[in-house]
Amino acid sequence: MRQRCTRWGLGLALAALVSCTAAAEDKVGLALDWIINGTHAGYYVARDKGLYREAGLEVTIARGFGSGDTVKRVANGSATFGIADSGAIIAARANEDVPIRIVAMVYDRSSLGLIYLAQSGIKTPKDLEGRAVARTASGASVTMFPGFLKANAIDRTKIREVVVDGALYLPMLMSGQVDAVLEQAINIGRFKQAAAQQGKEARAMRYSDFGLESYGNAIITAADTLRDKGDLVRRFTTASLRGIAYAMDHPEEAIALVRKSNPEVDAKGALDELAALKDTDATPDMRQYGLGHVDKARLAATIDTVSTALALKRAIAVDQLYADGFLPERRILIGGQ
Repeated sequence: MRQRCTRWGLGLALAALVSCTAAAEDKVGLALDWIINGTHAGYYVARDKGLYREAGLEVTIARGFGSGDTVKRVANGSATFGIADSGAIIAARANEDVPIRIVAMVYDRSSLGLIYLAQSGIKTPKDLEGRAVARTASGASVTMFPGFLKANAIDRTKIREVVVDGALYLPMLMSGQVDAVLEQAINIGRFKQAAAQQGKEARAMRYSDFGLESYGNAIITAADTLRDKGDLVRRFTTASLRGIAYAMDHPEEAIALVRKSNPEVDAKGALDELAALKDTDATPDMRQYGLGHVDKARLAATIDTVSTALALKRAIAVDQLYADGFLPERRILIGGQ
C-alpha cells in the first residue's frame, strides 16, 4: 500500500497533524525475456529499493522463456509489461499483427547470437555446419537464426538442432552434448565462469557482427494498456529505467538484490552480465538522450534488417511498433551525468 498524506494547518489544530489514507498500488506483472541473470538487475533494484513503490506500483517479476513467448504473454494479458528483443517484436507485429508496442529501448545494440567453447574449433559462422546446436522453442536468438544462416550462406540441414529449456544450455555445452547454444552474447557471464572452472574458454558470436545489425531488448506493453493506462505505463517505464541506471552504477549491490530472491544466480557471472549491459548502452545516443531512447531512423533500419532476414509477411511502419511519449520527462543517464 502507498500512503497519501495531507498536512492540516494550524487553523484545525495547535500542531500540524498528518492524515494518511491508504491507497492501493497498481499491481502489474513483468515478464522477463529469459532466465534471471545480471542483465535483469535493474528491475530487482526498482522493486527492492522502492522505486516501483514510489511510482505507485506493485510489480511481480517472472522469468522468461524467450522473447517470442514474452511477446505472447504481454499480448494475452498474462503480463502487463515484458522485456523482449526488437527482432521478435517486429516478427510478431508483421506476421501475426500481435497488438504490442515498444515503449523504451533497453539494449541500444543487439546482443543476439550464440555461445560456444573455443575448444570446439568453431571460429566462423560456417563452422556451425556439422555441429549440434541447442535452442529453445522460441526466443529472439531462435527467431533471428534463419536470417543469420541466410546472411552467411549456411546450410541449416547440416546443423543438428536440439530443442531444450534454456536452463539446460550451460550443462549441455559444458558436457559436450552440444557444440553451441543460441543465446544472447550479453548473457555469457555464467558460461565464462563455468568454462574457466574446467580450464576452457567460452566465446560469443553476435549476429550483428555478421550482417544483422539491429536494436536489442526493449520494454513492451499491449496496445490497450497504452490506450487505457498511459500514466501507469509512464510510471513503470520511468521507475524501471531509474532501476537500470542505479544497477549499472552500483553493480555489487544490484546483484545482491537479484540473488536475495534468486540465490541460484551466480554472483560473478551476473556481475559480468551487468557489466556487458552497461557496455551495450555506453553509446552516443544513450549518453545524449538518456536510457530508453529510441532513434526512429535506427528503428526503421532494424525493421528493414529483420524483414529482409526473415521474409516477413507484411511491412510495418515505425509508429506501428514504437509508442512515443512514454519515456521519463527528465533524462536518466548512467553515472548521473
